[in-house]
Amino acid sequence: MIKCKGCGKNNHGYEPICPSCKAAVELSEAEATELIHESEEALSRNDFLKAVEIYKFLAAAGNADGERELGLILEKGVLLPRDLNMATQYFFSAAKRGDRLSAYKYSRLVVGNRALADYWLACSALLGCKEAYADAFALYAGYKERTTAAYYCSLLAEENDTDAIVEMARRHLYGDGVEQNEQMAKWYMERIERVPLHAIKLQRRLQAVTGKAVRPEPPEFTERSKITERLIAASKKFGYNKMLLLLCRAYAEVGGVDGEIFLALLHIEGIEFTQNVELGASMLEEAAKRGSVMGAKCLGDLYARGEYTERDSRLAAHYYRLAAEMGGKGEEENLGDIFRTGLLTEPDYAIAISMYRRGAKAGDFACQRKLRMMEDERERLYVEATRLERTSPEEAFRLYKRSVESGYLPAHARIGWYYERGIGTKIDRKAAFNHYKAAYDAGDRRAIESLGRCYARGIGVAFDFDKASELLSIAREMGSHSADKELFRIYENKKRHMLRSLYSTAMELYYNKKYDIAIEMLETCMNLGLGDATYAIGCLYEFGITREPDRRIAMRYYKKAYDQGFRDPRQYHKQSMLRIWKSK
Repeated sequence: MIKCKGCGKNNHGYEPICPSCKAAVELSEAEATELIHESEEALSRNDFLKAVEIYKFLAAAGNADGERELGLILEKGVLLPRDLNMATQYFFSAAKRGDRLSAYKYSRLVVGNRALADYWLACSALLGCKEAYADAFALYAGYKERTTAAYYCSLLAEENDTDAIVEMARRHLYGDGVEQNEQMAKWYMERIERVPLHAIKLQRRLQAVTGKAVRPEPPEFTERSKITERLIAASKKFGYNKMLLLLCRAYAEVGGVDGEIFLALLHIEGIEFTQNVELGASMLEEAAKRGSVMGAKCLGDLYARGEYTERDSRLAAHYYRLAAEMGGKGEEENLGDIFRTGLLTEPDYAIAISMYRRGAKAGDFACQRKLRMMEDERERLYVEATRLERTSPEEAFRLYKRSVESGYLPAHARIGWYYERGIGTKIDRKAAFNHYKAAYDAGDRRAIESLGRCYARGIGVAFDFDKASELLSIAREMGSHSADKELFRIYENKKRHMLRSLYSTAMELYYNKKYDIAIEMLETCMNLGLGDATYAIGCLYEFGITREPDRRIAMRYYKKAYDQGFRDPRQYHKQSMLRIWKSK
């Protein structure tokens, strides 16, 4: 008995309109289940008229089970006159409500729209409608999707379909969408009691196979996620929300880290759920934490568009960058476009190119085209920058920077010079060193001398005599005169540093009254041109320290020290040596 939701009176018949308030009857889930049970009982009693009456009532109330059963009756012309047009309408209505058998039936009856028929067939097979497996096998075989075709063929073979068993034997024999294995092919053929005429040749071929037949593992549905994503996109486009929800739930079961993405989007958009943006965003964040590129990309879209939440460019850029860092699988072109155009932040051409390169490697023609475009663009920027170096260094620097960000390696050496000298920008020696290093690591021989100079002078990096000497020596061998001068300078500095160290040791020995060793070291420093040591030896002769006093010899040493660049105008050095001599 059905109670009217409007007036509350009981409906003793199966009238779609309430006799009392004239409102359309609405069925609860429990009432629909009870009516289906009544129809089954009527059929068991061969009371076909009552069963048809119940189906009509259910269909009028929008119940998918009633619509499906009426469609089947009208399709076969049993109990009711055959009417394919009405059957098609009932199947379509039930399919939109998520009934998988109706989806299959509608795909077989719809005419004039191949894409729509293929969509419903793929949905019904994906959701587990066994009646759809044979047509799904033919569908994917026609589209050359061999692994998916083999998957559906294997499901038919499990139902002991002879033609499917023969087909699986052939596929294993030749490796068509499955593992190539003659023993597995033999196992399939041995399941057939009476081999069809068209399979006789195949049977004889497999009878010659040596070894025991091997039972194959069921083929994996490797393309399930990709096919489900396509069907979800089509469902949203067509507005089939009930089927969309079923597909999203099916995806959640097999989608791995991306499983909850589409359900999260339904919560955000309020499709088949009460809209809850906060819940959907939290589901996306959880997916992104688990490594879902799609989750991070969807979060970037959510904050970039500002359609369901406040627009936040900073958060959008963060999630887009996170998606790119995780590899951007399946989103290479979109992420490349985002970072190339700089709609949210400053353009990041390096990330854009890396995204396009990944997509191009995966066979994405759009990514290949955009990658070629960016590679041509960065070379053009470099050439234009070299032309503007003298007339407009600021503009040249900007173009070099864009070329570098686009991944053009020759531009690193040039922009390093700009950072080192502060041309068109502020001096940034650390950045200069990093660019020289990047150019050198990429094999740009022009950066060798610049990098050697950085190590020689401590430009953006700690002084390193060995590395400077190695790199500058290579540059000198390549014919660089400036590298030769720089080598001479660092060797002179090295010698000067060693002399100062030797002189300091000599003076320390002098202070400790170890005159013989100290004087020997001072003479070595003097012979190598250190004026301080020459002057100190002059002091020894003037004051008669460890030798006979001789002012004439002392003056000669003082003059030589002067020529070597030493000055002691207030004679502090001389007084210090005399004081040390007289002490102790």
